[in-house]
Amino acid sequence: MARINAVFNGNPPFTEEEAESNHIETNVNFLEGTRIIHQSRQAFHNAFLKPDFYFTVDLDVGPRYKRSEWGKIITREMNRIMKRSLAYTNCVESQLAATVLHGIGPVTWLRDTHWMPKPRATEDILVPAGTLTDMSNLDHFAVYTTFTAAELIAMTKVPENQRMKGWNMELVNAILKRLNELVGSPLAIDYNDLNYNFPEKVEESFKENAGFWGSDAVPIVKCYDFYFKETTGNKPKTPWRRRIILDYTNEQLTGSNLPESKRYLFDPGDLDYGEDVSQLMHVQFADGAVVPPFRWNSVRSLGYLLYAVCHLSNRLRCKFNDATFSEMLWFFRNVSEGDMERLEKVELHHMGIIPEGVSFVPAQERHQVNQEMVNQAMSMLRQLMAENSATFTQDVDTGTKKEQTATEIMAKVNSSNALLGSMLDRAYIYQTYQYREIARRFATLSHEDCKKFRERCISEGVSDSIFKSDAFEYWNIHPERVMGNGNKMLEIAQADRLMAVRAMLPPEGQAEVLHLYVEANTDDPKLANRIAPMEQQPPSTSVEKACFAWATLMESKPVLISNLTNPIDYIETLIQLLADELQMLQQEPTPPDARRISGLETVIQHIAERVQVLAGDETQSERVRQYGDALGQAQNMVKQIVQGVQKAQEEAVKEAEEEDDEDGEMNPAMKEQMMTQAKVMAMQAVAEAKAGISEDAAEQKRRQKEIAFQQEQSRRAEKHAAEIAAKDASTQADMMIKGAAAQQQMRIDRAKAQTNQPKPK
Repeated sequence: MARINAVFNGNPPFTEEEAESNHIETNVNFLEGTRIIHQSRQAFHNAFLKPDFYFTVDLDVGPRYKRSEWGKIITREMNRIMKRSLAYTNCVESQLAATVLHGIGPVTWLRDTHWMPKPRATEDILVPAGTLTDMSNLDHFAVYTTFTAAELIAMTKVPENQRMKGWNMELVNAILKRLNELVGSPLAIDYNDLNYNFPEKVEESFKENAGFWGSDAVPIVKCYDFYFKETTGNKPKTPWRRRIILDYTNEQLTGSNLPESKRYLFDPGDLDYGEDVSQLMHVQFADGAVVPPFRWNSVRSLGYLLYAVCHLSNRLRCKFNDATFSEMLWFFRNVSEGDMERLEKVELHHMGIIPEGVSFVPAQERHQVNQEMVNQAMSMLRQLMAENSATFTQDVDTGTKKEQTATEIMAKVNSSNALLGSMLDRAYIYQTYQYREIARRFATLSHEDCKKFRERCISEGVSDSIFKSDAFEYWNIHPERVMGNGNKMLEIAQADRLMAVRAMLPPEGQAEVLHLYVEANTDDPKLANRIAPMEQQPPSTSVEKACFAWATLMESKPVLISNLTNPIDYIETLIQLLADELQMLQQEPTPPDARRISGLETVIQHIAERVQVLAGDETQSERVRQYGDALGQAQNMVKQIVQGVQKAQEEAVKEAEEEDDEDGEMNPAMKEQMMTQAKVMAMQAVAEAKAGISEDAAEQKRRQKEIAFQQEQSRRAEKHAAEIAAKDASTQADMMIKGAAAQQQMRIDRAKAQTNQPKPK
């Protein structure tokens, strides 16, 4: 695990000794593996942290008519506390990160006083060899843990009636005294963490602060929190016991001559810590092993699958960059002969002259890297990365640079989603056990959060008997799942497909589909809850009007509707009522009467009129088409019902005629059937007359509009002609006035000319 951590933390692929001895200039980690790990964690993040709730609760206990309501209250109040806890969010992220990198993501509850587990490093959990991943054969395990002086004081230096039974106070006091002496001394630097026992911690320490050399570490006590099953006694179930054992590296704190009786830092005796390991520890497994039965210590993680490939890829890229830099160097050959003094220094500058005795080494004479082979090696490594991580992510470039069609992309997404979906299904199953233990603790513990949760539930009407230990066995925990299995592209595609069939779903389904659509496109569950809530809302005024209009329409009477706030709700409510009525007619053994059939035709005609009004909105064209299809199907069903009634009547008449031939009198049943048939024919005639009147009225309106349009065009033409005539008359008058003025001016000018002529002598 230490080597895996080193590669994915970004450590260079060559050690300093390897780089120096092999003259390697480029020694960096290109972080391809780190990017894949982050992308893989994103799928888990979307699956577990994105939903509004971590899980939902339904009950198999309590009054049947209250179970659903109580389950919703418990779900809401418990998830409210969990979602507001930043510590639990970090706990889930840490567990999922360890699951992706090492295949094992453990969390533990050290004591039965808090609902929240504590994340643990994979290497901190020590289990026996041969332990199965289902932990069915696990009878003891240890958790590596450390305590500072402050933590020991907080847990032990309290009144005796508040201190947990089992602390070895003599040993605690001795350790605290020694820790106080070591503060500020060279021994305060914890050299023991740099030994071979925990190489993973060495990597993390150097990553954080270059090891303890540059830190302000204080002395700590290293321990093993040891849990084991009690094999003695007459209890029906085997309880788990607990001890805290000092690590042997604490000799500087306690000395090496402690008696065996004082080796335990904590020994609560026969105190039970649970009846099942799930009450102490929960583990997420993302195992890539192929040999069953699957064992804890042989888990193969994504980090394991990518380690060798990423390590080789980093080394290859480093060597490739060294070769690239080498190609940029200038190489010279000293060609001096005889006793001529060899050149020791050449001044190279722009437009300079190379002296005799030295020449460039041309590219043809230098070592050439096989570029094709290098490219093939890089593509092969990237392909292996993509294949090894396909279960977790589909975003790794294969290196082929081949453009893909839309069909190829969707096939790739669907294939990757199938793998990712199976992995998340397994993760949801494992996570259910953690959620169940958290719910048990909320229901039973005296922690402040747990008491507040129960008080809120009881104040909303949940019975306190639901939180008893025996009643908790009937709680069902269901992890909240997301669409697309964490794949954003697939999530949006699924939401779009659901929106396409939304109109055909019942009102509850439509509300849920709209909620999922908003959440998929915004990634904001709060916004989806606000603008598209899934909870049942009170009926709108349009729905109420549709329900009131139904009874009137079934009496074949007209209904006048205006100012509909939501015509879609009105139409869809009537269509739903119509579908329910037709389904009821098909299930009834006796044929309907003429009045009921006439009412159905009136309903269909009324809905068609409202749909025609809605057709004026071009944005609702698809919805109008769907409504038209539904009305067409309803009309066909009514016709089939009418034909069935007529056929039954014809058969009854035929039977009655046969009886008349025998008795010579008309059968009363025949008379009744003939009268019923006459009524049906009369109702059909009325309906056809109504339809004809409606068609005539529509045609008359169309003609009136056409005549009005023609009259308006004629009026506009006459007005235009009058305007042109008026302009022509005005122009002609202006011309006449101007002509008369010109003639008058000419006469005046002529008179002046005659006056100015000299008189004859």
